[in-house]
Amino acid sequence: MNNPSQARKNLEYVDPARFTPHFAWKARGQAKEVYCEGVALPEIAERFGTPTYVYSRRAIEEAYDELKSGLGSLPHLLCFAVKANGNLSILKLLAKRGSGFDIVSGGELDHLGRIGVRGERIVFSGVGKRREEIREALRYKSSRKSAAGILQFNVESSAELEVLAEEASRQRVMPGVSVRVNPDVKAGGHPHISTGLHEHKFGVSWQEARAMYLAHRHARYIRWQGISAHIGSQIVELGPFRQALERLAGYLLDLRKQGIALKYLDFGGGLGVRYTKEQPASRKAYARMIAGVVRPLGVELLLEPGRAIIAQAGILLSRVIYTKRNSRKSFVVIDAAMNDLIRPVLYDAPHPVTRVSGKKAQSRARERMDVVGPVCETGDCFLQGWPLGKVTPGNVVALWAAGAYGMVQASNYNGRGRPAEVLVEGKRARLIRRRETQDDVLRTDALF
Repeated sequence: MNNPSQARKNLEYVDPARFTPHFAWKARGQAKEVYCEGVALPEIAERFGTPTYVYSRRAIEEAYDELKSGLGSLPHLLCFAVKANGNLSILKLLAKRGSGFDIVSGGELDHLGRIGVRGERIVFSGVGKRREEIREALRYKSSRKSAAGILQFNVESSAELEVLAEEASRQRVMPGVSVRVNPDVKAGGHPHISTGLHEHKFGVSWQEARAMYLAHRHARYIRWQGISAHIGSQIVELGPFRQALERLAGYLLDLRKQGIALKYLDFGGGLGVRYTKEQPASRKAYARMIAGVVRPLGVELLLEPGRAIIAQAGILLSRVIYTKRNSRKSFVVIDAAMNDLIRPVLYDAPHPVTRVSGKKAQSRARERMDVVGPVCETGDCFLQGWPLGKVTPGNVVALWAAGAYGMVQASNYNGRGRPAEVLVEGKRARLIRRRETQDDVLRTDALF
C-alpha cells in the first residue's frame, strides 16, 4: 500500500465543530465537550463504545429541506443516493421526509422494500445491472401495495437495454426508461469519483444515446420517459454542473424535435461538501441554478444527492489507544481503522481529526503527528503531520464529515467487526446498527 500523498499531509488545522451543523462545543461543568445536538460525544463513546458512527437527525433533515427549497415550484423528485449511506433508519427518516431513492444494485432495492418505499419513488442506476436484478426491479412491490415496478431504469449501454426489453417482454410490462448520457465534462474531486468523461465506464456518448432512442421509439416493451447524466462527485463549483446540464437540455430538445417527448430530466448528484478548506457552493444555490435551466424545458427534474445530504451530518467517533515517537515523527494510534473508514486511502480524502473534550480547540500551530489506525497496512493512515495537539490513551476523538461513503464501505479486513451506528435526535441517542461481533464476522464461513 502506498504512503499517504500530499492531500493528507501537513494540513492547516481546522475545527469542524465550528462549521458543521448541529455539532458544537458546549460547556459541561468545568470542561468543554463537543455535542451532537443535545448529546455530548464523550457520553456517546462511553455508552456505545468506539469506533462508532454518529449522525444528527436535524442535520440530515435540514440538508434535504435546503435542496428542496432551492428547487422551488419546479416539479421534481429528490432521490437520495442509497450508495452514500444505506442504514435503514436513515433511509426511513428520509422516506418520511418525502424523499425518493436512487439505487445501483438489487441489494439496495431490497433495503427499500424492507422499509416500504413505493416503486414509483425509485430510480435504478448503475453500469452493470444483472439480469436477475432487472427482473426483480420490474416486479418490485413495496409492502404498501404499490403498483409493480419502479419509476425508471437509467440504462448505460445498448446491451443493457436489450436485456431490459427481454425481461420486460417476459413479464408483459412496459418500464420507464432513460439513457445515461456521458456529456464529456471534466469534474469531480478525485479521479476515482469523476464520471463524466468519455474515458469513464459510465453512460454512453450522445451519438450512441440518440441512436438508441430513435431505434426503439416504437418498441413494445420500452417506454422512453427520461434522459440522465451524472458527471462526478465532490464537485464544489457550479460551472461544470451548468455546462453538463445545458448539454443535457440540448439533447432533450433534439429528441423532442424527433417526436420523442420525455417527461423526466435526471441530473444525478455530485455536489461537494466542506471537509477541510473547501468552499463548495451552497445546496440552495446549486438547486436554484438547476431549476433555472430546467424550468423552461417543461419537464420534471430527478435529482440524486447523497454526499450533500449526509456527509456532514455524520462523524466517526474513535478512541486513542497509544501515542509513540520515532526519530522522525510522532504517531497517534486510534481504534478506528481503514476498514471502518476507507475514504482517506481510497480517495486520498482528508477527514479532520479533533478531540471532543477538554480545552476548546484553537487554530494556532502545535506539534504535528500522524493519525493512524491499528490495521497492518502503511496505508492505514488518516492524516500525516496533523496538528492534533496533546492527547493521551483513552481520549475520544472525532473524524469529521464521515456520514457519506463511510459505513457503507466498511469491511471486516484484519478480522475486525464493523462499527456501531447511532442517530441523535435532540437529547436522545439511539442505536440504529449494533457493533458486529466475531460471530457476525464468521457467520457465512463454512468450516469443513
